[in-house]
Amino acid sequence: MGSIFGYSYASEAKHALAQGHDMDASYKDLVAVCANIKGKSASQAAVFLDEAAVGKRAVRYYKHNKKMAHRSQLGGRKGRFPMKAVKLVRGVFKNAVANAEFRGLDAEKLMVAHAAANKQANYPRMKWQGRPRRSDYETARVEICLEEK
Repeated sequence: MGSIFGYSYASEAKHALAQGHDMDASYKDLVAVCANIKGKSASQAAVFLDEAAVGKRAVRYYKHNKKMAHRSQLGGRKGRFPMKAVKLVRGVFKNAVANAEFRGLDAEKLMVAHAAANKQANYPRMKWQGRPRRSDYETARVEICLEEK
């Protein structure tokens, strides 16, 4: 049985898809991680995700970066170390690589053609201390597409 969520990417080339749902991480961090791996070869993306997951490499933020620190690793550009988001994206990426192997795609020629993260759901949470305070619990979804070059 298929997922209720479709993919926002369609391609005529040989490709492999993977997506993750209800991820408990900031969608802004997930967007930044996906933007950093998009367009890279699968081996480069795997190395980036492995290094960023342990905090050896900073993730560059193209959006949502006001009042963010500059990183010397990134040549003075803005970035952070969102390890939780990197680990979740790495799981979806590994699933996409496994799907590519199952479909018979050449592992040497794979590249990340599409990587995207979106908000999925808002769940209201209330705190009753003196007066009610609402803080929403947000989930996100990630989709990755690998194509042969």
